[in-house]
Amino acid sequence: MAYPSEEVVQTWLKALQGLNVHVKKMFGCYCLYCDDQPVGWLSGEMLSLREVGLPDLPADLKRPAPGDKIQEIPIPLEYSRCAWLPRAVQDTANRRKKE
Repeated sequence: MAYPSEEVVQTWLKALQGLNVHVKKMFGCYCLYCDDQPVGWLSGEMLSLREVGLPDLPADLKRPAPGDKIQEIPIPLEYSRCAWLPRAVQDTANRRKKE
């Protein structure tokens, strides 16, 4: 894992504007929190969103198989402008709260 540049961090945070999000340096990358729930990681230019079974993500994103060790969905930086992204992050936080 590699720390993203400040510009990349700000791009992701801007994409999630309006949500209660923040990042914290951890394990060589940034942990992304929404509503105080850890929802993913920022590493390089990638957001790895925790897999919680969201139904409306684009089909071209690689989802982990049920038995995979890492249960995260890698989302490239170019998806930061997609309208579904804030909803996916908020839905992930909401589902994590219920666990």
